Amino acid sequence: MVTWKRRLLFGAAAAVAVGIAAFTLMVVKDRTYVTSPAYTLTAEPNGAVAVVYYSRSGHSEAVAREAARLFNAPIARIEADYPRDMTGQRRAASDAKAEKLPHITVEPVDLSPVRRLYLVSPTWMFRPATPLWAYVAQTDLTGKEVVLVTTGNSRFEQSETDAFARAVEARGGHLVQHVFLRRGRIFWQKSREALLQEARIHLSERAPALKP
Repeated sequence: MVTWKRRLLFGAAAAVAVGIAAFTLMVVKDRTYVTSPAYTLTAEPNGAVAVVYYSRSGHSEAVAREAARLFNAPIARIEADYPRDMTGQRRAASDAKAEKLPHITVEPVDLSPVRRLYLVSPTWMFRPATPLWAYVAQTDLTGKEVVLVTTGNSRFEQSETDAFARAVEARGGHLVQHVFLRRGRIFWQKSREALLQEARIHLSERAPALKP
């Protein structure tokens, strides 16, 4: 009986230790920004395409920059008041759970000639991050095809993607594709090149043709 109780206590303690380790690793990753090569337009930019993104740890930024390189498109970053510390993490999680839109600022980008807009962000609570929803809510998307690209360690909910599509439609746009790029799991992550290779396949080889 004593041995059984000891085993039970040992198993419970091990489970708690694993949980604490996973949480600690998640916090560290959330507060660590992984840089990617900067992107610069070439002499003849593609005016029909643009990329707008939000990134907290740098993974979505790398994917957004790769998309911009693929199409030689202008790119703009969304900023939100979610610092990379425990306060910012709690605020981001709270806003995501409450579906609260944060105040954002966006780098300037001319959308008037754009026919396809790539919107890139991580997934929070199985849906695009709140800054991306805030961007859609304040942007005129009339006549634009929208490709949603999300990255994450977990999964996404189709119902949330459908809700995002409705938000896009409310601003005059049309969601034509959703690409979800799984980065890995908490204890295992794809290499940056593997993530970008997957992005290239989905955004070029599997992308719907741009309507004339």
